Amino acid sequence: MADITSGAVSLSSFSVDVMLANLQASFHNIVTLVKAVSYVMGVFFIVSGVMRYRIFANQTFGSAQRGEIAGPMVFIIIGAVLFYLPSSVDTSVVTVFGSTDMGQIGELIAYQSLASSERWQHITTVIIQYMKLIGLIAFIRGWVILAKMGHPGSQPGSVPKGLIHLIGGVLLINIVDTVNILGCTFGYTGGGCS
Repeated sequence: MADITSGAVSLSSFSVDVMLANLQASFHNIVTLVKAVSYVMGVFFIVSGVMRYRIFANQTFGSAQRGEIAGPMVFIIIGAVLFYLPSSVDTSVVTVFGSTDMGQIGELIAYQSLASSERWQHITTVIIQYMKLIGLIAFIRGWVILAKMGHPGSQPGSVPKGLIHLIGGVLLINIVDTVNILGCTFGYTGGGCS
C-alpha cells in the first residue's frame, strides 16, 4: 500500500501483473476514445469541405474568376473515411492482407518457442494490443496529413508522408501477420511459413 504521509510507494504494492491487468483493462476505452475523435474529425472535415464549396460558389457567382474545386472535395472524402473508420480500416486490411482475420498471438511464429511462460504470453498480448492502437492512430494521422492537400499552398511532402502513415498504420493494425510475413520473407524457418 502507498504511504500517504510520506508520499512514497512501497515496492511490495508494485506488481507487473497488476500493471499489465490495468493496461489491458484500459485498452478498450482508449480505442473507443480514438474512434470517437476520428468521428468528430470526420464530421469537421465534411462540414469544412461543404463550407469551402459554399465560399467557392459565392466567389465565382460574383466574379468571372475560377477557383479550385478539388480542395473541398479532398476534405469531404477524407471526412467520410474518418467518419466510417471501422469500414475504412477493414477495407485497408483486406487490401493489404487479403482478409479481415487478424492474426492472434498464438500464430506469431517468432515467439512460439518462448510462449511457454504464461507471464510472457500476457506481456506479449498487451504489447500487441498497444501496437495495434498505435497503428490505428497512425492510420488516422495519415488521413489527416492527406487532408492538407485540400489547402492551397500545402507543403510538397505531405502526400508521401500521409501515405507512409497509412501503410504503416495498416501494417501495425495487423502486426501479427506483418511479423509473420517478414519472418517468412527473410528466411525464418519456424512454425507457420508456407
